Amino acid sequence: MTPLRVIVTGALVVAGSALAAPSPAQADVSPHCADAGYCLFSGTNFTGTEVTVSSGSGCRPVSGLGIATARSAARGYGDSYALQLYSDTTCTTSAGVVFDEVASTSATAYRLVPIPG
Repeated sequence: MTPLRVIVTGALVVAGSALAAPSPAQADVSPHCADAGYCLFSGTNFTGTEVTVSSGSGCRPVSGLGIATARSAARGYGDSYALQLYSDTTCTTSAGVVFDEVASTSATAYRLVPIPG
């Protein structure tokens, strides 16, 4: 490879890496959740009652945390799980995955899924 081709190839690799979406393990901590794991809120835009998601696997109702519906969600510190939100209590209709912040949702159930290490 010529020196110019090496430089161009290296620049393309770096540019491609910068454009790739980070994995959930690299997600940024939200300023709205200072707890380990994830926080759910009864109001949109991180307002209302704040609750911390219980650890463990399986489909869990949001009502088990003391709020009827999660209207927003944020990622806290040091967790090794992805938080999947569902609009039904049987965890069949996805309402999204919390990567950093979800300012507006309508989730009645959630599931924690281990992030591959």
